[in-house]
Amino acid sequence: MTRLAWRLARPNILSSALLLAAVAVFAVLTRRAMTGFMHDSGLDACLAGGGDCGDLVQAFDLRFDAVTTAVKLLNVVPMLIGVFWGGPLIARELEQGTHRLVWTQSHGRGRWLAARLGLHLAGAAAVAATFTELMTWWFEPIERIRVQGTVMYGRLDPNVFDFRGIVPVAYAVFAFAVGAAAGALLRRTVPAMAVTLVTYLVTTLLVRVWREHFMAPLRSRYAFGAADPRAGKGDWVLGHDTVNAAGVLSPLSEVPAACAAQADRAATDACLGGLGYEWADTYQPIERFWTFQLIESGIFVGLAAAALGLAVWWVVRRLA
Repeated sequence: MTRLAWRLARPNILSSALLLAAVAVFAVLTRRAMTGFMHDSGLDACLAGGGDCGDLVQAFDLRFDAVTTAVKLLNVVPMLIGVFWGGPLIARELEQGTHRLVWTQSHGRGRWLAARLGLHLAGAAAVAATFTELMTWWFEPIERIRVQGTVMYGRLDPNVFDFRGIVPVAYAVFAFAVGAAAGALLRRTVPAMAVTLVTYLVTTLLVRVWREHFMAPLRSRYAFGAADPRAGKGDWVLGHDTVNAAGVLSPLSEVPAACAAQADRAATDACLGGLGYEWADTYQPIERFWTFQLIESGIFVGLAAAALGLAVWWVVRRLA
């Protein structure tokens, strides 16, 4: 049974290996281009010296905007594992009726499921882990990029968090489990794949919206003209507002006319600071990165366990 499961899994393993190879080529070529630009343009030296690198960072963004946008699209890799690994896994067997032949050859349903699910689940996790290591390596050089103290590619940033740590593996396990459960319930390959895609997208979207509420955000206030005490740490900034001397939110469009009429930004900041205006930031500190990783991974692994449990129960107890 294990040998048969391995033979049936080879197309998925081969296609995943090709996908990882394509991602690896993309990562190597684009990382080399980015690090070369950072060195040749002087951005590396500027960041190391702690100077104002705004113009250089803007040039970097203009040069590699298409690359960073393309990387965001790679977030679908765990979903593809669920759609193309999990969706057809049980559904195709049931749709074609080949499961009956296996069950009549002294291979019970439990053993059949264990062989099919175990091998593919391990493969899905391995593919996701490899993908995560690759993306972690890709992000390393650009994590140092800062604009006015703000880390542009911090690990808690929503466009980076999904590629780091252990959550990509949890995403892949969840997607695979949903695909397997959908296949067992629907007994049709294409509908199971479609349900997997929709379920994954809706669930991940809801969790990502909820992510900033995993723990109560922190707040800090500091005077106009003063440096942000958390600058450069890589926090996930949820809000950056101004408050007046009474502690009430006050948009910059409503500042006193005397301050608005100042000659430059520094003079305006000094004027507002003298009137008691402050910056008020709401943020999730970078120190919570692994806590958030564990919370989100726990959510998806728990959902995956429920989906796999449903698939096993349905096949063993309910399927005729």
